[in-house]
Amino acid sequence: MEQNHTYFHVSHFVFNAFPGFQDGTSRMIIFAVFLMGFTATLFGNLIFLTVMVLDNRLHVPMYYFIGNLAVLDLFIPSATIPEMLYYLISDDNVINFGSCVTQMTSIMIFRITESCLLGIMAYDRYQAVCWPLHYPTVMTNKQAVRLSACCWVTGIMMSLFLASWVFMTPFCGPNKIDHYCCELIAITALACADVTVQDAINFVGAMIATSVTLLFIGFSYGKIGVSVLKVASSQECWKAYSTCTSHLFVITIFYLVAAAVFISYRVPGFSIDARVLAGVVQNILPPLVNPLIYCLKTKEVRVSLLKSLKRMTVVTNRI
Repeated sequence: MEQNHTYFHVSHFVFNAFPGFQDGTSRMIIFAVFLMGFTATLFGNLIFLTVMVLDNRLHVPMYYFIGNLAVLDLFIPSATIPEMLYYLISDDNVINFGSCVTQMTSIMIFRITESCLLGIMAYDRYQAVCWPLHYPTVMTNKQAVRLSACCWVTGIMMSLFLASWVFMTPFCGPNKIDHYCCELIAITALACADVTVQDAINFVGAMIATSVTLLFIGFSYGKIGVSVLKVASSQECWKAYSTCTSHLFVITIFYLVAAAVFISYRVPGFSIDARVLAGVVQNILPPLVNPLIYCLKTKEVRVSLLKSLKRMTVVTNRI
């Protein structure tokens, strides 16, 4: 029985991240850069969440969605970056099979949930801009919570389905992952069996899910564009557009980075170092810039943040 278990599942995997940068100086530079990026990501999203929790004026559907996005932006890098930083400074690049599958599943849950959430946020902006009189009754706080929960349930269910394939796939020899974390594509590449069907299902599923989300986003913003063009007042046009530009920036960054990583796996001979770097950027860049985008482009958040900073300054001066 133990022999069968060993045949089907190796006991551990070994990360082969940044194979072209294994000298001490390069590893320390990479460590310092991504440690600063990770710290800034946590700091920015925690501040963002704190501001939204403390300001009652931000307790509205749009900011419930943005709050969920900030939570995901905390979880996504936290699932991968700390372990990578540990590998860089310790040379301990081994992860056991169970921990690897857990990390892989967590990454998929957060990414799929975020993709769904971006689609729901587009629907929210469509309702707010195209049907402003009906918006307060159609998009209530309870409805925002339900839609956010649907995103999480979808992410969990799809991820568990994809992860189940890994347990049914034999891993009996090669265990070196050319990545810094347990990505589904990188793991299935080590299988001892023909995984063509599994790869095809994963590919088709990813394309369908992405296409549906992007079509939904495109439809929502297409209707928004048509609706805004009919508005006579340029001031009203600007106000309508300004509520959507932040979300469009976030969508663009999320999907452009994801597309770059996806292409890196499909292009033969693509540099492992470049692929690993693209993967790190995917997990740290969108979470890093999202709070900055919303703070810069959303007046309510800027005002609330400035008020919070002023209150902190007054308290500090009194102390």
